[in-house]
Amino acid sequence: MAAALAADYAWFEESQPDLAEAFCLTYVRGLGKTECLERLGAAPKRLRMLPIADALEAGLCSESRPPQTAHALCVNGWTVIVEPTGCRAVRPDCYRALSAETELVSVRVRMDARYEFRWVSGGVLRTFFDARTPTQRRGTRPDALTAEMASVGLLDDGDEGPDDPAAAVLALAERVTGVRIRPSHLSGPLLGAELETELPAPAASAR
Repeated sequence: MAAALAADYAWFEESQPDLAEAFCLTYVRGLGKTECLERLGAAPKRLRMLPIADALEAGLCSESRPPQTAHALCVNGWTVIVEPTGCRAVRPDCYRALSAETELVSVRVRMDARYEFRWVSGGVLRTFFDARTPTQRRGTRPDALTAEMASVGLLDDGDEGPDDPAAAVLALAERVTGVRIRPSHLSGPLLGAELETELPAPAASAR
């Protein structure tokens, strides 16, 4: 596992203040961008290069529920899905489809409300916790990452959680996946689309 620290993600809130307020990043091993987006509910005909900033602006300007978009990039054999206006990937039916025959790590943040970490393999939730209460973990392997959690400061204050929980869970995601998210990854257009209201039927390999 990579030796990332929470300090390595101190740039996130400063560089991406609107995104930092609420986002979901999901790292999927070994699947391509198009397949990941389609499994999440993006129609193939709607895939295009789509800046995250445009999705955020649409969400800020929307008087009702903003359109959910997903954007994808590939880093070191993993596809990272960025959801700036939603969190579909953390739904059990979605993370099962995305992790079929592979694994994923998902970080869901809603500033001051949620700082969730999920590690899923073959559709099975291995480890789940919220960084605000990091000692309260569940899954089939709830204690598998305790050494890594301690290394990024998630266990320093017991039930109090770390000073910067979003940075800490992003650092933990890097330790599990080996993928470091950098400012340049989020600054330009990425392959993406608005997500369909209804999810597609699961492919045979995802059942």
